[in-house]
Amino acid sequence: MLLRNLFLSTLILGLFFCTDCRAGVEGFTSANPYTQAELDAQKSGFPRKILNYRDAMRQNVIMLNRYAKSKNPNFITLVHEGEDLLTDSLWEYHLEDYNNSRAFGYKAENDTLLNTEEETRKKKLNNLSKEYNQNIDALVLNNLFCQYHGKVSAGKIPLISIDQCSAQDLDSAIEESVRQRSLTYIFSNPQYAFKDAKNQLLINENAKNIENLSEAKNILFLLDSSKYKDKEAYLSDIRNSNFDIVVISPFFQGKPLEKEDINDLKYKKNGALRKVVAAFNISEADPNKYYWQPEWKIGSPAWLKRPSFVDKEGVIVEYWSEEWQNIISKYFKGIMALDFDGVFLTGLNNHKYFEDLTPLE
Repeated sequence: MLLRNLFLSTLILGLFFCTDCRAGVEGFTSANPYTQAELDAQKSGFPRKILNYRDAMRQNVIMLNRYAKSKNPNFITLVHEGEDLLTDSLWEYHLEDYNNSRAFGYKAENDTLLNTEEETRKKKLNNLSKEYNQNIDALVLNNLFCQYHGKVSAGKIPLISIDQCSAQDLDSAIEESVRQRSLTYIFSNPQYAFKDAKNQLLINENAKNIENLSEAKNILFLLDSSKYKDKEAYLSDIRNSNFDIVVISPFFQGKPLEKEDINDLKYKKNGALRKVVAAFNISEADPNKYYWQPEWKIGSPAWLKRPSFVDKEGVIVEYWSEEWQNIISKYFKGIMALDFDGVFLTGLNNHKYFEDLTPLE
């Protein structure tokens, strides 16, 4: 038993030897925009076969959630953005016909548009998204109440919102989120966003125990610990809050949190239980993490594709790569070993980068 515990502790320390101080959040952070070469590539050529980048992303989420639920049926899986993954899209139908055309020589005047939308609607659904939807517990979207003007159809999947509001829109956005009974993280000052527990609005304070996601009335995203001088001050701010769900990085300024830290955070200031959730990017590698090899650079290994659009140091990967899947599997096991109640998966919109390099749309 002693050897087993020693091995587990070593594994966890190895998995989390990295930093979170430059944490980026898609939609609120900008880094490494498209290069001219990438923009030119979007207009060039017709590859022999195109991968279904959307379903490859879905399969990684399904893989992680299935493992988590096998160990803890109450484990929560939150996914950030990636609305295109919720349905079997027109893009995917065109992709299927494109690949068939290139492989079997179907005649088409334009390989990039093989069916009209009306013809596509008549085709039988592949239900690629059905299993994905069954493996997520909530969808986290940006600006549902402050800036977003469209409609999101997520079926029965609960929606959580991260909102950046102007000072004049703040009150009305809060009122609307309460009316819709939505978990919402709202801020107007980017200086405190995602990195300050004390200055975060607590909407719908709740004295009850939180046994499952549906019982939660409010949420905190605390993804950047750089504001805090030491770990105890960081943990103390969380402990002395009454948020029902707290989403944090598994590390404090480069050092992994401990299992005892996580379990200590599971109690609100009022003594009731809450859920503690780990943030985890499933499609970007980080040069500061344990798995990064000294000789690695963008393009070597080949699955390291380009700098992140959100994180200055992050690298977008070919997330369907077996080597990357092995990395995130081990990393995910480390998260679960720390006794987190759930995971907040980010990076789901990176499928769009790969799609932008194809001629379908």
